[in-house]
Amino acid sequence: MLTVSAVIVFAAAEAGLVWKGGLKLWHAATCNIAALYVAATSAGPSLYDGLTNATQMLSQIRF
Repeated sequence: MLTVSAVIVFAAAEAGLVWKGGLKLWHAATCNIAALYVAATSAGPSLYDGLTNATQMLSQIRF
């Protein structure tokens, strides 16, 4: 089993969107700052639990 940090996955997706998708670098930076702010609040653990549950649900899908 391969475990990859969510930060690495999001950074790769963001880099792809900046490079090929037309996302402006300052938009990406603003979203990163907002995400770090929200993660530092009391909503952070709830968001983490939601992402964990969504990941577990998606891993149950068999193709």
